[in-house]
Amino acid sequence: MAGYTENRILIYRDFDHVFDLSNRIDLWPKLFTEYKEAEILEREDNTLTFRLTTFEEGERPSRTWVSKRWINKTEGFATAERIDPLFPFLYMKIRWEYERLLSDKAVVMTWIQEFDVHPECKFTDVQMESFLNHNTYKQMRSVKAAIEGWV
Repeated sequence: MAGYTENRILIYRDFDHVFDLSNRIDLWPKLFTEYKEAEILEREDNTLTFRLTTFEEGERPSRTWVSKRWINKTEGFATAERIDPLFPFLYMKIRWEYERLLSDKAVVMTWIQEFDVHPECKFTDVQMESFLNHNTYKQMRSVKAAIEGWV
């Protein structure tokens, strides 16, 4: 059984600010509360390969992984997939969609995550969905606050 989450948030900034800032991987430690480091490993046109490192949190150790992201500003979306290590997933695919509202004074940002939990992971797909939904809400609020406050 595959896991799926879909979460959205309204950001009161114009499309260009929301799209450009949220797709600047190098800014992610300032936008998200969970990332200690974000390093771009390779950039080719609108495709980025990057490494993320999280903060240690409680009993959960810091984690590091590499992902690839395809950015399509013209169509208003970005897609990504986790590359290495895949664990605790068999695969993880993410799609960020951006919808302009209010004469381009606000954007609905939607994050869709499709995944399958690795059989050796201690969590089921349902438990991972619950964790991701909770964490995504927290991270989206952080991104919203940072982008709305950016001068």
